[in-house]
Amino acid sequence: MMAWQRLVFAWRFARRELVAGELTVLALALVVAVVAMASVAFFSDRIERSLTLQASQLLAADLVYSGGVPADSGVRQQAARLQLATADSATFPSMVSAGGQAQLATFKAVSNGYPLRGSVTIRRADGSLVSGRLHPAPGEAWADTRLIGRLKLKLGDTVQAGTQRLTLAGEIVREPDATLDLYNFVPRLMFNLAELPATGLVQEGSRIRWRLMLAGEPDRVGEMRGWLAPRLTRGTRLENVEDARPEIKSALERARRFLGLTAMLTVALAAAAVALAVRRYLARHWQPVAVLRSLGLTAGEVWWLFAAIFLLIGLVAGVIGTVAGYAVQQLLMKLVSGLIGGNLPAPGWYAWVMGPGSALVLLAGLALPPLAAIRKVPALAVLRVELPPTRQGVAVPLMAVAALLGLTAWQVGDARLAAVWLGVLAAFLASVGMIAGAVVWGARQLPAGGRVGWRHGVASLARRPWLAMIQIVALSVGLMALLTLTVVRADLIGAWQHSVPPDAPNRFVINIQPPQRDGVIDQLAQAGLTSPVLSPMVRARLTEINGNTVRPSRYESEQARRLAEREFNLSWSDVLPGGNRLSSGAWWPAKRAKPQFSVEKGLAKTLGIKLGDVLTFDIGGIPYEARVTSLREVDWDSFRVNFFVIAPSSWLADQPASYITSFHLPPDNEDAVNALVQRFPNLTVIDVTAIIDEVRAVVDRLARAVEAMFALALAAGLLVLWAALSATRDERLFDAGLMRALGASRQQVRGVVLSELAWLGALAGLMAGSGAMALGAVAATQLFNLPMVVNPWLPLMGMGAGLLVVTLSGWPLVRMVVKTPPSTVLRAG
Repeated sequence: MMAWQRLVFAWRFARRELVAGELTVLALALVVAVVAMASVAFFSDRIERSLTLQASQLLAADLVYSGGVPADSGVRQQAARLQLATADSATFPSMVSAGGQAQLATFKAVSNGYPLRGSVTIRRADGSLVSGRLHPAPGEAWADTRLIGRLKLKLGDTVQAGTQRLTLAGEIVREPDATLDLYNFVPRLMFNLAELPATGLVQEGSRIRWRLMLAGEPDRVGEMRGWLAPRLTRGTRLENVEDARPEIKSALERARRFLGLTAMLTVALAAAAVALAVRRYLARHWQPVAVLRSLGLTAGEVWWLFAAIFLLIGLVAGVIGTVAGYAVQQLLMKLVSGLIGGNLPAPGWYAWVMGPGSALVLLAGLALPPLAAIRKVPALAVLRVELPPTRQGVAVPLMAVAALLGLTAWQVGDARLAAVWLGVLAAFLASVGMIAGAVVWGARQLPAGGRVGWRHGVASLARRPWLAMIQIVALSVGLMALLTLTVVRADLIGAWQHSVPPDAPNRFVINIQPPQRDGVIDQLAQAGLTSPVLSPMVRARLTEINGNTVRPSRYESEQARRLAEREFNLSWSDVLPGGNRLSSGAWWPAKRAKPQFSVEKGLAKTLGIKLGDVLTFDIGGIPYEARVTSLREVDWDSFRVNFFVIAPSSWLADQPASYITSFHLPPDNEDAVNALVQRFPNLTVIDVTAIIDEVRAVVDRLARAVEAMFALALAAGLLVLWAALSATRDERLFDAGLMRALGASRQQVRGVVLSELAWLGALAGLMAGSGAMALGAVAATQLFNLPMVVNPWLPLMGMGAGLLVVTLSGWPLVRMVVKTPPSTVLRAG
């Protein structure tokens, strides 16, 4: 038979099977699975793009190229070739004068395209607020509230910037990229970049930072970043929002992991439904296979026929499910558009291939291995009802694991995380399988007889132990996913949102001298503020790792090169700072600790530092060498004082150092800071309220987006659970027909089926609740760097949820079993 003839024959056979209803359950399971995964893929892709866009508003661009000189023509030509929007800014400190007074300010000159992302809000002379992509017109300037207050200005006054006089036309209420500047405590004056030459302030050797802002399609921005990275010179750098603020990076990383958890659970649900549907289909087709063999088809031709049928069904179900998934996420987007901040960007092309691709991968891993059993069906089987040998060796589980690993890694975008997830899932499945086997064995020991009722429901499980174990395992996975998507999700998101508490420190005080420590603490205590922790700080440069000189040019990563060039704020402490958690190694004893270093885990990964490496730091021209004895995970969004490198105080306590601290200042207690600065004029107080507000807003938007994603996956999970229950319809129909033939009433049959479903749901729910409790604890600590989340009520909640969900999901099946005449079932059997 030619290849095209095989395809035509397969299409005709598949159409006949669909019309006869033989492929309905499998097709439905695939469609529902694809709808679940495609809708998650569409929505997560659009949320990812939206979150990146919202986060980029904090940078006023998607990418920033900055340096001590303006970007050259080659960089601008490459940006134009990639059709990227550009804007320029120049930032430097200088004195602004008005009315005979002068004040140090940060001057910010911006081009006409500013900002590329986000919006500027200013207050006009009439008191109205205006927001949008705004910039000062030539001859005008905008100032923030601090500069206006200190120079006692009003809108319409004239200010002197160098040799140029500018009209104060607006008060800056908000500018998007100001929140990423840690030293935005200096009053700010913004004017048009065209006015910069006339000010005469930019001379040879001026300390000025030029920024070329870039924005456009993500792939083109990525191409621009790849083009620029190897061309960076000393003093130039690339910035995106994650590089600029570790708090934003932490929030985005947690959001990606939340979405990844949703995708992984969806894969587990889909796999359970498809595996049961394939099993049901093949169990009903040993006789048709024998008929085909008796008509002259070889074992290989029969296998290719069914493989082609699965391929066609997979493609059709993939396309239908993808279109339906897009429609589902469109509907959901309209329902939650107010919560996630307006319209979402269009999804990328790969979200469209996720649906058909997922269907084919699921079939390849879960349907093709069991399909090998039909090769062993002899032609003589047409004369008798018998099942072929079903042992497939290790190939079946290996192919299933490979398919699930590939599909999970595809959806999550992280092969390591996918492998960890499958390891946890495998451990859960093994535990559930052993418990289910023990329960089924125990059910077989129950005495028979008595009235038809709940005992017969338990006996139904015991009559087909392997089918019962498969059902319990599949339902446990599905219910565990649903519990994780509901209860554990709420716990995790609640812990995440509380990671930036209302009383998070919003003021940093630097340059505290040792003799001033007690005075600073007393001053803050008199103002009614919580006594802060003062941390010592000294500037140090990393010069050697294991005796090898640290050379920035040796690192491929632009971020690593930048870290290798900079000086670090090195501190010392005898106790592990709050918001820090050891990921490896051990903390030193409180007293008389030998020289050693504790390094932040992210920095160690970027610079290739491992536990046990010997680091050499230059402090004031003196080398300090010690071994790395611990790596720490730092909670950057806590807004506490944190350090990349910490040493024991017994080693470095004699170093001349300044101190730094942070504390929470209520809005109505600004006088406390003024009094502190008046008493200690050398102190610098940095206001990070705007940064905290932005981080909290980003976290809230991310949490709402994740809530919407979990709601979508929850709805899809319920559909997949119903498809999984439908896969066991034939066995229950046969049992019901046999009971009806032996005289059982419809009410008795209904009671037996409901009893079986109730036992299945309660048992699966109990194990699912226990698994969800463990998964929540692991996810909190290992995936999201949050406090451990343990809900001891989850097993009982799981039992109740399983009892309710499985019974309700199986109710259509109960009605079908009760209404089907026993003669129909027995003739089919």
